Amino acid sequence: MKRYFFVWWKLAQMAFLMQFANRWSSLGWLGGKIVRFVFFLVFITAIFKHISTVAGYNLQEVALFFLTFNVVDIIAQLFFRGLYMVGRDIREGDMDFYLIQPLNPLFRISSNLIDFLDFLTLIPVLILTGILLPKLLGPLSNLELFLHILLYLCLCLNGVIIAFSIHVLIASLTVRTQQMETTIWLYRDVVSLGRFPVDVYSEGLRFFLTFGFPIAVMVSYPSKALIGILSLEKIIFAFVLAFFLSILSHRVWKASLKHYCSVSS
Repeated sequence: MKRYFFVWWKLAQMAFLMQFANRWSSLGWLGGKIVRFVFFLVFITAIFKHISTVAGYNLQEVALFFLTFNVVDIIAQLFFRGLYMVGRDIREGDMDFYLIQPLNPLFRISSNLIDFLDFLTLIPVLILTGILLPKLLGPLSNLELFLHILLYLCLCLNGVIIAFSIHVLIASLTVRTQQMETTIWLYRDVVSLGRFPVDVYSEGLRFFLTFGFPIAVMVSYPSKALIGILSLEKIIFAFVLAFFLSILSHRVWKASLKHYCSVSS
């Protein structure tokens, strides 16, 4: 475990130095991320100037869904961005190098790119979430407050595990086909639907986002649990789903490596 942390820390330092060397470009990317985040907050606020609720949720609750989406998505981007580079690693021959290292190949690839710009973006998201929580949980007792926040954090972590599993499945497909760009951007388009409560969508789309492509479980369930409207059955389902997807993704990944053809072949 200590060795893996040491390797991760060295890779993180290398990524930071690379981004610092291109600091003007990095500042441009960071500015773009923050502007997009602010625009969505303004958009949500503008909606509630004309209506009082959206699918039964008030402004503060919809803001919570949006902030939770960003928490889960940014953490996944921060730690697993290296999986986006699998196609390039295969084409350039770096995959061969990762496979012969005395490390888990999936860990090595996942940690290949640590995006500190996402970390800087995460800070205002966490601050706004912290400001919002007392307004949503004010009437609760100390014990209820602790349990709601604990469940919220556990389901956020659960969402990150689901996001990682989906990334691994996409990376496994890339190892076989060497084509990732279309699939990963399809994922990005679908996951963006989680910015708002899935209750705003049609019944068929809600079913798909829960059982087909579990974006709702990733980013909507934590918010629903925090405000006390998520049933025990759905809480259990969320953890079981994450466990199942984690096992499935690792098995698919191992199977894909058996079909990997070296660039030198």
